[in-house]
Amino acid sequence: MNIKKIIPFLVLSLSLLGFGFATDALASNHGNTSWGNEYRIWSPDDHTPARKKDNRTAYYNKTTSGSTYINIWAALYDGRDVSGGRTYRSYPGGQATFLYNLAVERYGSGVSVRIDSRRFANAHARGVWSPDSVR
Repeated sequence: MNIKKIIPFLVLSLSLLGFGFATDALASNHGNTSWGNEYRIWSPDDHTPARKKDNRTAYYNKTTSGSTYINIWAALYDGRDVSGGRTYRSYPGGQATFLYNLAVERYGSGVSVRIDSRRFANAHARGVWSPDSVR
């Protein structure tokens, strides 16, 4: 077979293969949404606003300010846990957290999700999050 005939075929094949890998990133909802939560000893739970999740990536969270750390996990819009039993401690001004979740795997693309949080203290926290992360 002539090499000149093979090269265009290889280029086209690799281009289509690369596009297949990029579709998750193209179909993502990764813009940041701000959140602000309040915690009380008698009412320790709060959550972010719900958003649509498009792909199987981790949720992204960054706690930018607050009076103490909070415990966070992945949930659906109604509070059903999709974290696979994983919780994370998020500190004000700390590093970004990427939350493992099974939202799309269990409920399909387009499901509404949120980040649930808990802190048994009189405290507050603020930050940003997105349902689809880009690392």
